[in-house]
Amino acid sequence: MTADPPWAIAYSETGRAGLATATPEERAAVLGFEKQAAASPYTCGELYPDRVGGLYTAQLSVGGRYAWTSVLYRVDEVRREVLIVAIVSGP
Repeated sequence: MTADPPWAIAYSETGRAGLATATPEERAAVLGFEKQAAASPYTCGELYPDRVGGLYTAQLSVGGRYAWTSVLYRVDEVRREVLIVAIVSGP
């Protein structure tokens, strides 16, 4: 039995902008999240109750502590893709 191939990771324009303005620690945390999401996107976040549906949120550990940094993402079953919609950071 072979393992499932990893999920593709893609960024929306807002997601790319969030990654571009992230601190080095936040960027490292997001790249770590990418690895987790590529392996199993449904287990690294929680379903977010939005009006459209299908939006997940994952709070990240930055520099060894949980901070106000979260990734909002959608899972596309047909494309087998995780779309990082936004990266949200706070103080």
